[in-house]
Amino acid sequence: MIEVKRGQIIIIKNPKFPELEGIVETVEDDRLKVHYSKEFESYAWALSEGDELFVRVHTQFGIKTMKSMVICAPSSDNELVIENAEAMAIRQKREYVRTAVELRFFIKKGEKLIGALSKDISAGGIKFVPDEFIFDIGDKVEIKFQDDDFGKDLNIESVIINIAGANVIAKYTQINEFDRDKISKFCLTLLSQLG
Repeated sequence: MIEVKRGQIIIIKNPKFPELEGIVETVEDDRLKVHYSKEFESYAWALSEGDELFVRVHTQFGIKTMKSMVICAPSSDNELVIENAEAMAIRQKREYVRTAVELRFFIKKGEKLIGALSKDISAGGIKFVPDEFIFDIGDKVEIKFQDDDFGKDLNIESVIINIAGANVIAKYTQINEFDRDKISKFCLTLLSQLG
């Protein structure tokens, strides 16, 4: 079975529609529960139990493809259950759905707390421009998202992994699955609004 984690992006193809994009919500040995946005509802409702699917999963080991099938037809809460089958091939590296968004947040380095503006965000990390440039690659920091954006305050231990001009990239090192889900769903909602 493919090694999948909650919060990872999944792309489903079927002859009935071009592509359905969703987020992995639950992982079991033989099945995946996928949450999709309202934008893809008509595609999902075209599916029936037993329909064959071609699936791309953005895992921690790259994009893996598999032939799958619908186990449980779509539900009224935008969830679909599909088979977790054997991987076919790795295509590229990208672990979580990412979206461009300007979002104000705080970042703490040591005892210093400064503001920052995100450039893009995912459930695995964030690219941002800080109000004050005090970072080096390898710095351990804490990302602090506000309640307004995620329904609760999120405090995530991270490490600076890249600096390119004014842009700084941090990878989350300590994040619970509930908070990762919050960020994944936030990204998926933004992507569906952009069309």
